[in-house]
Amino acid sequence: MGEDSILEVFSTANWILLFLGIYMLVIIGLGLFYSRRVHESDDLTVAGRKLSFIFMVPSILATWICAGAMMGAAGYAFLFGMQGVIFDPWAPALCMVLIGLFFAYRMRRAKYTTVADFFNHRYGNFSGFLYTIIQILSAMAWLGGQLVALGIIVYLTTGFSLQVAVILATIVIIIVTSFGGLWALSRVDAIGFVLIVVGLLVLLPAALSQVGGLGELFATGENWAELPTWSMRIESGEEGYLWYTGLFGVLLYISAWASLSLGDVPSQVLMQRALAAKDEKTAVAGFLTSGVLYLTIGMIPVLIGISIFTTGMLSDIPVTEAENVLPWAAYNFLPPWASILFIVTLAAAIVSTSGDNALILATLIGHNIYRYIKPEVTSTEVLKVVRLSIPVVTLLAMTIALYFETVYKLIVLSGGIQLATIAAAYIIGYFWTKANIAGAVSSFFTGLVTWVIVYIAVLPGTKEANIDIIEEGVVFMDWAVDDAIFISLVPAAIVSFLTLIIVSLLTQKSYPPKPMRTQDGEDMSDAPKFFWSKDAYKQ
Repeated sequence: MGEDSILEVFSTANWILLFLGIYMLVIIGLGLFYSRRVHESDDLTVAGRKLSFIFMVPSILATWICAGAMMGAAGYAFLFGMQGVIFDPWAPALCMVLIGLFFAYRMRRAKYTTVADFFNHRYGNFSGFLYTIIQILSAMAWLGGQLVALGIIVYLTTGFSLQVAVILATIVIIIVTSFGGLWALSRVDAIGFVLIVVGLLVLLPAALSQVGGLGELFATGENWAELPTWSMRIESGEEGYLWYTGLFGVLLYISAWASLSLGDVPSQVLMQRALAAKDEKTAVAGFLTSGVLYLTIGMIPVLIGISIFTTGMLSDIPVTEAENVLPWAAYNFLPPWASILFIVTLAAAIVSTSGDNALILATLIGHNIYRYIKPEVTSTEVLKVVRLSIPVVTLLAMTIALYFETVYKLIVLSGGIQLATIAAAYIIGYFWTKANIAGAVSSFFTGLVTWVIVYIAVLPGTKEANIDIIEEGVVFMDWAVDDAIFISLVPAAIVSFLTLIIVSLLTQKSYPPKPMRTQDGEDMSDAPKFFWSKDAYKQ
């Protein structure tokens, strides 16, 4: 794998492995230390609903600031400039702000444990089951992808076995998550967040110095695709959006903004932080702050990626290597101690995100799926099931990562699959009292079917657009498939939202809508809907 890579084994490889080992031991210690606070299922899954602002913000950020996001943002900025990074960091930052403005307050007030609880109370258990399946598929793809990313980074920079790195990381994730749950993971997230910020702030000035500073970069910045480097709109003429014009360009542009913003609003990994907050104010403030910080931090790898292309040092590399420009810059622009810090930062970000996803998978299995089978289950039993599920799902994701390394590509689908299937029922069901189970279930399946049909219809067009990227006369299928997936998401989402509204209106008598209720069954119809509402914080 490493023979054709722009990366080479770092001269500081042994030091990188040493500090990675120390980091792993530290977070194992955190898991064991915080196990003392875990007495029932909510202690493990939502930190006893006592997560403070200072730990909530890095915990939210850690769900997205992973190595894949940082390396991907640098790579896509290197290739396409600002048009390439609407998907990330702009859309996820928008997602966090939307959650803070419209969803975090009511979610925390309802005292759910998972978002599936909202679907169960609002639409019924079948709707909650559909949501749970989508979340499990999404989180499994994300977890497997992160483990692949970790193995690749460690292998390419140190020469250490990819397989052994993945296995060791899996063991660490299982220990920390099983014993300390969200209590420990929120502290791991905080450590990872500090490392990420320090690492990026060390690398940024080194990269900018290669092009003469920030002002010079804004004046002369270039990208591989020869698009307007700082443009975030659909360009006129042939450039369009990522060189797609007409309807394809418009749909891909909308999807870039919507798939990881609206699509991730119902995400369990984000909402679990709102549910773990010590109160509604903390939930709201945590997400609003995180949105601003994520965009600020996320723009650092973007600037680094554009800087690297502008230097001309890597202008001829294959596009498949673009995601490696960030660690390449660390090796070539930083002194040895700083390059060690940066690689450890990437690995720490992966471990943090992986633990969060392992906990999500186990929570959905223990708190929701097990309850469908045994409704009268106690909190102590749920805790046991969640803890038993953590090694199972993590080992399964590890197996997928080791045998199907292309699962890393599935990360980009995690928000998209939600936009086409469950986003309508969640977003509309929050605020429109007439939404019912018939509308919710219909919107799920019509959105999914539309996504598949439109994907098949647009794939020939995206294949034609991606000829000669890697080899003359050959279609670069990775990009063709990804583009077709995202282009087809917008029609699918529109159909899903319209279906929910129309079917709900037509079936009001046969399927009377249920109100939004708290976890204890209290009707929330008359409760404040927004954090700025009158009496929002009166109990």
